[in-house]
Amino acid sequence: MKRFLAAIIDPFLLMLLATVGLAALLPAQGRVAGLVDIVAGVAIALLFFFHGAKLSREAILAGMGHWRLHLTVLASTFVLFPLLGLAAGLLPATVLPPVIATGILYLCLLPSTVQSSIAFVS
Repeated sequence: MKRFLAAIIDPFLLMLLATVGLAALLPAQGRVAGLVDIVAGVAIALLFFFHGAKLSREAILAGMGHWRLHLTVLASTFVLFPLLGLAAGLLPATVLPPVIATGILYLCLLPSTVQSSIAFVS
């Protein structure tokens, strides 16, 4: 039973839930919120930098050779998905309620997550 609980209750998941709980109880406000925003931006920039710094020169040059693939991914993210979100809004309200269509459009306009972006960079 203990092994089963250890498999279900991952320490990372517990820390993630604790972080969300702490942020809900003690949200960053005022000057601290501005500082947290700056720290988060620097942390994301460092994630990209360190991930790119570990790539070999050959891997970078090989990746630059796949510019068609990069353009396809870019066009899918910033052209195709928003167009699909707009098309979903054209569906009749009996098929897709306007509130849900607005939510779908919002999701289609969002950029990818940091983890996905780092994977694309590599």
